[in-house]
Amino acid sequence: MEERLKPAAQKAIAFLEANGYHYAVIGGIALAQWGEPRYTHDVDIKLLVPDINYQKTRADLRSAFSTPARQHLEHNPLIVAVEIDGVIVDFLLALPGYEENIITRAERRDLGGWQAWICSAEDLIIQKVVAGRSKDWQDIEGLLIEQHGKLDLAYIEEWLSQFAEALELPDLLGEYRRLFNKIEELFE
Repeated sequence: MEERLKPAAQKAIAFLEANGYHYAVIGGIALAQWGEPRYTHDVDIKLLVPDINYQKTRADLRSAFSTPARQHLEHNPLIVAVEIDGVIVDFLLALPGYEENIITRAERRDLGGWQAWICSAEDLIIQKVVAGRSKDWQDIEGLLIEQHGKLDLAYIEEWLSQFAEALELPDLLGEYRRLFNKIEELFE
């Protein structure tokens, strides 16, 4: 993890753990744990909302971290963006269903003298395929190489099939498979 992100991430995670919140670090910090690190300017945390009480969770986060961030963006009730020590921390409030899996499947990882729950490589791949930005596809390629032979491929395929159907993006799974097959050729 980049040193400039560390104090903000530690404070955010200390608050969550002290208050019994279940979470998973996602985004660039998770990518550094499973694949090839790349520059990231913020901390992204997927957060399980107790008793599906989004209002209370948002209030708790805003009370603990009073400096709002990303005020120029359209309001999204599932994101609480705050600034901690000059770093933007995005708390992404999980929806029931798949997003709960991100948190329940997270792994406790050492981040250089302290620990946090990091989303699995499989869930990181799924999130990045669904996002589908060019940088996400580069990240997926790195993840497939670094995690070759270690991934639960059936889990990835199952969820991507569901997202392809739900989002009416029939080629979503096909794009992933093309990249996967390209990576498999490297290991033959």
